[in-house]
Amino acid sequence: MLWHIAWFEIRYWLRSRMLWVSTLTIAALILGLASSDNLARGALYRNAPLLIERIYALIGLLTLLMATAFVNSAASRDFSHNTYEIVFSTPLRRRDFLFGRYLGATLISIIPMLGVSIGILLAGYMPWVEPARYGPVYWGAHLNGILLFAIPNTFFVAAVLFAIAVLARNELISFVGALGLLAGYGAAETLVLGLESERLRAFLDPFAINTLVLATKYWTVAEMNTVSMGASGLLLWNRLIWLAVGAAFLLFAYFRFSFA
Repeated sequence: MLWHIAWFEIRYWLRSRMLWVSTLTIAALILGLASSDNLARGALYRNAPLLIERIYALIGLLTLLMATAFVNSAASRDFSHNTYEIVFSTPLRRRDFLFGRYLGATLISIIPMLGVSIGILLAGYMPWVEPARYGPVYWGAHLNGILLFAIPNTFFVAAVLFAIAVLARNELISFVGALGLLAGYGAAETLVLGLESERLRAFLDPFAINTLVLATKYWTVAEMNTVSMGASGLLLWNRLIWLAVGAAFLLFAYFRFSFA
């Protein structure tokens, strides 16, 4: 039943115009950035592997509000449409209902972030760009961007917002929670800048932006143009920590949620 619920959620959004508009918006934004001189200067390629991963890390902040719409709808749809009494009277298990809705909404929330790769790949074909500013396509960088940033960041954000939505049973509170999460991240960034330990700052960043910067702090331009940062060291520990935090929010929502 869990997979049936997740698949229903996925099909619901695949038919939605909002999903594809969000994806094209991100793709157009990155296309404009990658085809301009603002992204990379000097000998650094505009499609350098390190830049791809940095953009995937940063785009998580922009897509936070987009993910809110998908997750909030999945968690609150039955309450906003007053169909929860019908759904809750069926022999539906709490695990299937919650995790099925969460899984479907999270997978959908990842799709707009793929606009990063679409925009960067298309930018090299724009007539106004200089071919010398682009290097070969490193598919491993796109894959690492998705696996190390798009998926973990979406998992964490979706877990927090889903927990708020299913417990509050109110769409407005979930959106306020998203704004609070974004504002809280900005405030936390200001506070951690005062920490002497760079490693601690790297661990405390839920989007791993500071983590990636620290892990590649001493890379040469040649390394940035040819090497993709994989799951190791500080970056690996950061991802594991915040995946665990997201899982904790999900478990909290699971044990606190009631069909009553």
